[in-house]
Amino acid sequence: MSETSIRELITGLFGRKPILADITADQDFFEVGVSSLTILDLQIQIEQALSVSVPTSELMRHATLNGWIAAYVQAEASVAA
Repeated sequence: MSETSIRELITGLFGRKPILADITADQDFFEVGVSSLTILDLQIQIEQALSVSVPTSELMRHATLNGWIAAYVQAEASVAA
């Protein structure tokens, strides 16, 4: 899957969560009050759609939309290699 497709998928899933609908690409999730349960729910949805996984601890360290996109692009590239 291309980086653009991954970006669109993740952005679309984030947009379905009211608390994340207006988040900027570099805004920390926890600064806007996102719970860890919401984060885990999104992680599960993304990983089911992409058939790749990223450790939860890595996603927590990169708690921005751009951080997640980069992590999943890298995971996708590792699987494709």
